[in-house]
Amino acid sequence: MESGNEIKKQTKRELFAELDRLKIDVNSLRKDLNKADSDKELWYSRKDESSNGIRGKISAIKQNREKRDSLTKIVRELKEKRAKLNDDLRKMISELVELKKQSANLMKKSKITDPARIKTAIDSIESKLETEVMSFEKEKELSKKLKLLKKSLADASGLTGILDAVKKLNFEINNAKKESNSVHKEIQDLAKESQALHESVISESKNVGELKAKEEEAFSKFVEFKKVFSEKNRVLKEKLESMGKIRTEINKFQLEEDEKRKLEEAMLIKSKEQEIEEKIKSGRKLTTDDFLVFQESIKSGK
Repeated sequence: MESGNEIKKQTKRELFAELDRLKIDVNSLRKDLNKADSDKELWYSRKDESSNGIRGKISAIKQNREKRDSLTKIVRELKEKRAKLNDDLRKMISELVELKKQSANLMKKSKITDPARIKTAIDSIESKLETEVMSFEKEKELSKKLKLLKKSLADASGLTGILDAVKKLNFEINNAKKESNSVHKEIQDLAKESQALHESVISESKNVGELKAKEEEAFSKFVEFKKVFSEKNRVLKEKLESMGKIRTEINKFQLEEDEKRKLEEAMLIKSKEQEIEEKIKSGRKLTTDDFLVFQESIKSGK
């Protein structure tokens, strides 16, 4: 009987020892689990940060690319406009050269270089004839001079038209040059802005590549620590389950010991009752212990 009790006590000690070992393992596992969870969430947060950065940069790249393409289209249209202006300008310059040749030939033939001066002289003589009082000879002289001047002006009528055309062409050529220069400057400014946007697209695209590498690394780390977390959690559940089983076994031992103790107490009370009965029958004096046992017997329902 004592041997059997000794075996049970030894087994119970082993269970408590195993329970203590499991508690240590569980505490360690919980620390590892919390660290794995913290690492897992950290890398997921970094992955999200990279993902958000990628989305933001892709949006910026799209906007800059659209702006760049729009500017490129405008530059192309402006270049076409400048090409037409330059073509028109070349034609006007060619026409101006031809008109100047014609005017030079007419000046050579008529020996008149400035029809406007002749027109001014005619206006002056006509004004004198109309407003001034002069002798007949003087008036005759001026009239003759006026006639000669009018003939010269008539002979130079072709030259006048050409010189007017030259003047008009010079004005148009100057305006065309100004417009061409203005368009050229606008092309340069827009091309510079377009180039800056293009370089930004290239730079941001490179950054997106770097962020994708970081995103992939962070996600890989997240998966790695998620596996660690899952494995630690699985082992922890197994340890907790083992602890539950051990506690159940320990509780069984406790119940058995309680029952044994109650049985032993009941047997002791029974023995004392018999002893008291014998004392009463023999007329012996009852002790304080005898009365205590008797009271316990009453409490137990004996």
